[in-house]
Amino acid sequence: MLLLYLVIASATVMLGAVIAMVFREKQAAFHIIFGITAGAVLGFVLMLMIHLFTEVGYPTILVMWGGFLLIWLLEHLTHRMQERLGNHVEVKKKQHWGVNLTIIGLSIHSVADGFNLSIAAEEETVGIALALGVLLHRFPVATVITAALRRDYGVGETLFRLIPLIIAPFIGAFMGERLLHGVLRELTEYLTAFAAGTLLHVVMDGLRGGYTPSEEKVSNVTKIAFVVGLILTICAMYFFPGFEHEHVH
Repeated sequence: MLLLYLVIASATVMLGAVIAMVFREKQAAFHIIFGITAGAVLGFVLMLMIHLFTEVGYPTILVMWGGFLLIWLLEHLTHRMQERLGNHVEVKKKQHWGVNLTIIGLSIHSVADGFNLSIAAEEETVGIALALGVLLHRFPVATVITAALRRDYGVGETLFRLIPLIIAPFIGAFMGERLLHGVLRELTEYLTAFAAGTLLHVVMDGLRGGYTPSEEKVSNVTKIAFVVGLILTICAMYFFPGFEHEHVH
């Protein structure tokens, strides 16, 4: 199952790149993708929160917020580095450095994705929900970074720069497999909660209509897509094994 997850994780990057190149000038299509993805990811996170709180207790909620804060901190540091570079380099070089730093940050995040997928492969009940949340958010991430790269590079060089995002999950999964069958064997539920927390940040970025900082208001298209994605995911909850008896009555 883990190998299947990793293959899909790589395929989503390539699919996102293709979408970015085909719909390069159609920003409305991007907003729909971002909104639906954010809504779906929030639905999966809510499913995980309900299950973990029921099975383990409130400490998992605290651990989940720890995952959220880690990703927030990594993004904040990346943006601070971009701002400092902007004070010392030309605009063109600033854009190049900004995109390169984003790729580095996303590559680190992709290692975490691989680790999270290794956790999902170990969890029978909530594993599918966690895996879907991880896999879904990789698609729009690949879309937006490809769109940024295509402004300065050709197709070949753009695809070459996406290689770290494709390889990184395999590295994270390798690390996860070793740790989960070793010192972290008894902490799977808490690791699942931490992984779910890292996905919460995806929801915020998706609601902004993209995965880059923006001062613009959330568009109506993004809001509608978000609601549709959330509703569809909640409806799909009834088809997930192990969740059918955990709904709130």
